[in-house]
Amino acid sequence: MSRSAVQRSGYSSDDAGFLPILGSVPSATGLSINQLSAMGVLTFKAGVSIRSKDVARCLPRLLPVGGARSEKPITNHPVAKLFKRPNVIQTWFEFALQMHTSFLLRGNAYAVILRNMRGDPIALIPVNPDAVLLLEAPDGSIFYNVARYGLFQMAMLQGLPLTIPSDDIFHLRDVTFNMLTGLSTIGIARDSIGVAMGLTQQQARFMANGARPSGVLQTPKTLSVDAANRLRDQWNTLRSGLQNIGKTAILEEGLEWKPMQLNSVDLQFIDQLKFSVEEMARAVGVPLHKLGVAGESSRIKLDDADQSYVNTTIMPDLDMWEQKFVQKFDLDDEDLTADFDERRLLRAAESTRVNTYRTQVISGLKTQNECRALEGDPPLPGGDVLLTPANSAANGSDVTGTPADGAGRPDEGTSPDPGF
Repeated sequence: MSRSAVQRSGYSSDDAGFLPILGSVPSATGLSINQLSAMGVLTFKAGVSIRSKDVARCLPRLLPVGGARSEKPITNHPVAKLFKRPNVIQTWFEFALQMHTSFLLRGNAYAVILRNMRGDPIALIPVNPDAVLLLEAPDGSIFYNVARYGLFQMAMLQGLPLTIPSDDIFHLRDVTFNMLTGLSTIGIARDSIGVAMGLTQQQARFMANGARPSGVLQTPKTLSVDAANRLRDQWNTLRSGLQNIGKTAILEEGLEWKPMQLNSVDLQFIDQLKFSVEEMARAVGVPLHKLGVAGESSRIKLDDADQSYVNTTIMPDLDMWEQKFVQKFDLDDEDLTADFDERRLLRAAESTRVNTYRTQVISGLKTQNECRALEGDPPLPGGDVLLTPANSAANGSDVTGTPADGAGRPDEGTSPDPGF
């Protein structure tokens, strides 16, 4: 394929639909936004980390299409082996954490699929989205130009060309305008992230000044430029920094220090920080109570809030992962599906769980051993019997005429005794 037959997905600061080639985009604050600087905003990092770890906690399994979750998962399939060991370095948790972090930052997550001689997948090697350039051929074929960083990645990908066909790339993409690359979160939210970075730096510089507002040195005398600069440097050396708080200044040449007072904008700094936290939470789709914002937990019912978070944020993420595994490895051709178990995220308090189990057991919805398994306890003898409530008939009794205890059913071929 000639170079002229390839179209490069370009990027500009005004077009957040594509990945930046150099990995950085400017914000209106003048600060450069990239993966590292964005993660330097602690609220943003916390939100990305919480959501990525929650997805990584939902362990994947390979199940038959339409099969119940209680069935034993398939373990001898190549994809099922990837769920246990995606590559020689990472556990599944580490792999999913890295991939979903890339997805939340860049709207795209890439992993190179390594295959054996039979074409079966044997490893998934995640790569930084900033190192990937998507290429389009005139016939509609998609290729990924993957730059190698580090000796390990070079060794793992040494058998693959620099430009890898889409069949060998596992690609998760967010909302997209061109079907090919997802919107970069830190690209479209660069100004909000830049404001949060600026506020943090402003706060740090304020502390570097001894947490005091600036002021002026006044004198009735005329000072030369050199003298003014010398006095200013001496004053800043004496006064700036937390280590200089409380030191005594000796003024000369009739100098007087007149501090400037905090204005209304300065006094609203805390409100600006709070608004920035809310903006970062919106950017990564994490509710405020997950970020430890003071007062949020007292305003809501945590169980309901966590249920809403799982339903509206985590479940769509898991659906994306499941459908991508089915699509990329043609699992539907084998009547198989990937299932990511989200139940660990909905684990209620112990008293709530016990009452729920009790209701499920006496209502005949679960056996005792099924409930014990959810708590990690060993099974009990006779605990696999599904109980029937005492005031309910056995399953099918409305058809057979048999009560719950089996009494009253006539022998086959004889008429019931009318009782005369």
